Amino acid sequence: MAVKVRISYEKPQELHTVTELLKPILRSCKADKGENGRFKKAYLGVNISDGKAQKGVNSPLI
Repeated sequence: MAVKVRISYEKPQELHTVTELLKPILRSCKADKGENGRFKKAYLGVNISDGKAQKGVNSPLI
């Protein structure tokens, strides 16, 4: 199952930390470059194997 995730961050170190944590399932990462505001955005593509996906809404996927 492929999932797209949008992340808001202030410092590049925050994005690096998140991508390091998700590295085993991370497929792609695209960071917006031209933003002048307080928060920057990054878009991550993540692959979650069907064996790890749970059907419950209130339970975490991994």
